Formats: sequence, C-alpha cells, structure tokens
Amino acid sequence: MISTPRLFSAVLSIGTLLLLVSCDKAAPYLEKMKTALDRETAEEIARKNPLPDAEIPPPPPPVKMEPVVNKEARVSVLGYHDFTEGTSSNDMILNIEDFRRQMQAIRDAKLPVISMRQFLDWKQAKSDIPAECVMITIDDGWKATHTLALGVLKEFGYPFTVFLYNNYINIGGRSLTHEEVREIAQSGGTISSHSVSHQNLSRRGGRSDAAYDAWLREELVDSIRFLEENYGDTGAVVKTFAYPFGIYNDRVLELAREAGYEACFTVNGQKTGWDSETLQIGRYIVHGTTLANFDPALDFGGGAVTTGGRKLLAEQKSEDGEVKGPLVVVKPEANSVIGNRLPLIEVDLSKLTGVDPASIVLRISGFGRVAHQFDPASGLLRYQVPQRLRMETCAVQLSFRHGGSKDNELIGWTFQIDPVADYLSSESTAPGKNDPLTSGHAEEAAMAPPTATPPL
Repeated sequence: MISTPRLFSAVLSIGTLLLLVSCDKAAPYLEKMKTALDRETAEEIARKNPLPDAEIPPPPPPVKMEPVVNKEARVSVLGYHDFTEGTSSNDMILNIEDFRRQMQAIRDAKLPVISMRQFLDWKQAKSDIPAECVMITIDDGWKATHTLALGVLKEFGYPFTVFLYNNYINIGGRSLTHEEVREIAQSGGTISSHSVSHQNLSRRGGRSDAAYDAWLREELVDSIRFLEENYGDTGAVVKTFAYPFGIYNDRVLELAREAGYEACFTVNGQKTGWDSETLQIGRYIVHGTTLANFDPALDFGGGAVTTGGRKLLAEQKSEDGEVKGPLVVVKPEANSVIGNRLPLIEVDLSKLTGVDPASIVLRISGFGRVAHQFDPASGLLRYQVPQRLRMETCAVQLSFRHGGSKDNELIGWTFQIDPVADYLSSESTAPGKNDPLTSGHAEEAAMAPPTATPPL
C-alpha cells in the first residue's frame, strides 16, 4: 500500500519528467519508478510481521474435555432364564405373556433400558447414563430366548445381554443354534460368557491348587474365546461374565480379573452404583412361578419394598390414631446395619391369619431359594444363614399366601453388613450371637441345611 506523501511526491516527479523529456524517452524510466513504488518498505513489512516466523509461538494445545458421569446413578439388572407359552412349576421358566407385561411395566415406569456397553462405559467413566435405569440379561442359551423372548424385546426396542455357556450351544434339543445366536446378536443382543460347563466354580472337586486354577482358567478364558471365535465378527461379543448359580470365591475373582473381564454378575438382588465392585454386580433373578424379584427391581425408593404386601411392613394405626406397629416384623430390620456375617433371618407373621405354610418361599441374595423353618403356632419363620455373607448388602424376599387369598404377598427388604466388626472380634460372626436382633435364638438356630436351589 503506497502512502499519500509518497504518492504526491511521485506525481510531482513524473510531471517534471514529462516536461523534460518526450513520452517515448520517458517510458522505460517510468516503468522502473512504478516497480519501486509498488515495493513495500522494510518498516512496513516489520509493522505487519513484528516477529520472524521462527519466533511466533505455536498455538496452545486443545484442552481435553473429560466426560461427566453421574456417580449417583443406579442400575437395576434383571436376570431371566427360560420362557414358555404355557405354565410351568419350574421357577426358572417364565410365561412369555408375564415377560411382556414386565417389559410394559418398565415402559410404564419410564425407566430407560441400557445396553451392556452403555453400562460398562458408565462404570469406566467414559459416558453417562440416566439416574435410574434397567439392564436386561438372559442366562444359559435356551431356544425360547430366540423363539419367544427375542420377539418381545424387539417389540419394545430394548437392548439385552445373553450369557451363554459353551456346552449348551448348538447341541440340539432346546439349546440355541449358532444361527439363532447370530440373529440375537444382530437384533440388539450382547453376547457374553456364562462359563464352559456351567458348574459351581467354588467347588474344587478334590483338585490340587494347580489343577483347580487350570480348570478355572478354562471355564473363564476358554468360554469367552469360544464366543469370540464363533460370533466375534458380529461386534456383539462383550467381555463380561455371569457366575453359574451366582457362586464364586476369592480365587475365582482373582482369575476373572486376570482374564480381563470388564464386569462379572452374581444373583444378589441389589441396585448397582458407580462404585459397586465391578466383578460382583448384583442381579434380580426373576422367578417364573411367583414373579418374585421383578417388583423390587423396579423400586428405586430403597429400604423395605413389597408388592401387594407393602402395607404389611408399615406402621399400622387404629381409627383414633394410635400406632400399633407393623403387621409383619422382620429381623434384621430393613436398612439396619449389623456386625454378624452369619445372621439369623426372622419374620414374625403371627398377626396375620390363615398363613399357608406350603405357599412360603424364602430367598436370600447369594443363596437363592432356601429351606426355612416355620412354626404355624407362633407364626415365626426363621432361617440361619449357613455361610458368611460376602456382600455388604443382603436382600431378602418372602412370598406367601394368607387369609384364604389365592394371590401371593411378596415382601422384600435389605440390611447392611458392617465388614469391620467381623475383623475386630471373632465372636461377632457366630450363628445367633452378638447381635441384639438375634440374641436369644442361638439354641434354635441349628436349622436344616438349605435345599438345592434351582439352576441359575
């Protein structure tokens, strides 16, 4: 850009030259003058570029924005097994119309259903999830997962996970074929491991330490490798694991972590928080005959939860406002904290009439259905936990009929275990001892061992 003074001076110089020489003789000189005037001065260049290129600082690096996750969110994981269009006396087989009603109940409750990948990304602080949501899982590899459940899940557009064990895939009968598993994978299903042989992983079976470890590694590592080899190209295989029967021990946990599982799942009915132990994620196993566990799974209110029998655990009042206490009293109390890892579970049903002993079904998280003692005369139901509770939260569900009703009442509650008390005193963990809620029943606590639980 030529400044005004320079331009005025140039005009004068050109005018003078025109007067001195003819046009033909001035042309070459004028061209040189024009080129010189168009060239920027060093000062002008310096003003436009105050620093040499080498001295211009580079732009700052972009700031990495970490995802913000809701660490107060909770997830309720549902667990299913087999399905039927008819009725069944097997608790692990659910009528498909009951399943459809449950899926509708989830929608009516406005609870989002998330996928396994969404769940894991939240646990790994990679992305967020809704504050309260549900995850659906189906175990084993029964053919009805494809012929019945898949249609309902597609109808609602819900993602889900199937936990498969190798020895029950593509073997004929009621097992899923490879083609059916692939169709499940292509229809929104996640494929994950349920072991090779579906055996109790805590049962050593006389194996030496080395042989036991080798067997566990086969169940944990070979099972996911089988799924990756057969269905890895679908993109649906995710490295998670469901413990057969929900049973595991410390060595199983160590080797599952060594195998690189992103999460492992139990049958402990409880909500999962962001800081819940990733290799011990609880699930609400939904039962086919009583539909137990489904309603507590959808209750995010906490504390004592019931279906149909919610009022039984609530304080009762007379017409004049006098508080008479709940109709059903449970011990340990809902939301209480105890120091005994071998607690005595008690339910006082004495205020209810016509309790049907044959209808009573008691389930404890980590144990499933258990053998209880019920005295019709006193109305007292008891169950002594036979093995130390591993989780810090224990969930109890009781189903029964009373008053001549044909419908089951379902009562559920949770209590907490103080892990410190067990280490401070060896006396704190003893059947019926050192707990104000269970004292006085030590002599009565020697109960029959639990019956075999249905396959999970």
